[in-house]
Amino acid sequence: MLMVWAALWGWAGGLCVEALELYARIKRARRWSWKRPMPQGASAYWTSVAIRSGVGALIAAAAAASGQVSGAFAALGLGVAAPLVVEKLTRLVPAPQSNGTDPQSLIPHPGNRAQVPPGNRAQEGAQFDAS
Repeated sequence: MLMVWAALWGWAGGLCVEALELYARIKRARRWSWKRPMPQGASAYWTSVAIRSGVGALIAAAAAASGQVSGAFAALGLGVAAPLVVEKLTRLVPAPQSNGTDPQSLIPHPGNRAQVPPGNRAQEGAQFDAS
């Protein structure tokens, strides 16, 4: 799949989420105002929609560029799940230390796994749980 098409599908996925959120807000509100769709005002609302759909497009395009996405449905799903994808990715990348630590020491190596005492199977599965 071309990156452009994946980006468009990701953008559409982000817009789907925003449309459903708008629908929920309209149903909850006693009086709906297009001038103030959220407490911060219309410009803040449209900025948040642009950011959300833009992040969805970026995530889907990046996945397509790396060969991770081959279909429209997957790109759309990445657009919908973009905030969760970004959150999970930020948990995987360690925060850089500002105390002069060598950046190469922050990269995890396969041989540096934590040792689990033999017979403690409950911790073996838990140590690799990302959530």
